[in-house]
Amino acid sequence: MGQPKLLLPWNGWTVLDQVLCAWTESLVENIVVVVRRDDEALQVACRRWPVHLVQPMDDPPDMKSSVLAGLTFLSEFWQPADEDRCFVAPADLPRLSAELIDQLLATNVPTEKIVVPQFEDRTGHPALFSWKTTKLFAGIPEGQGINNIVDQHEKQFVQFTAAEYVSDIDTPEDYRCATEQLPSDS
Repeated sequence: MGQPKLLLPWNGWTVLDQVLCAWTESLVENIVVVVRRDDEALQVACRRWPVHLVQPMDDPPDMKSSVLAGLTFLSEFWQPADEDRCFVAPADLPRLSAELIDQLLATNVPTEKIVVPQFEDRTGHPALFSWKTTKLFAGIPEGQGINNIVDQHEKQFVQFTAAEYVSDIDTPEDYRCATEQLPSDS
């Protein structure tokens, strides 16, 4: 991206502010954000919100490592039971809404199923896992991601429209396309 994508402008604030607003307005009880120790600007931005900031001693090289750091924090801080649930999502989802999160959270399914949003023919973020299932993340093979677990386990899909698709922003083109979808008064 050429610059920190989470600090890019979005709808009057930053991408990160938009995402953390969605999480904090949702029914989720605790939000954990994993941040590199040397990323002071991102730490400052996170501290504007009621979230738990996790800064691993070694910088996570990928999303899987970041997720494992967050799960370790959750395990030590709350000691979740196997049937407790945990969302996993990247931070670059500026179109995420509290309503979408709450709809996933309200889905009544057996704990062994992973709750996944489906936007017509596309699946997306965030996914909701039982705590028991998150324990499998540490065994994901090198070079593979969290989708390895999603692909191998039973899922409960929650339907949304294609227009509600929550896309991440990995490239300048992704960001441009996403900002073009914002209301014109933004």
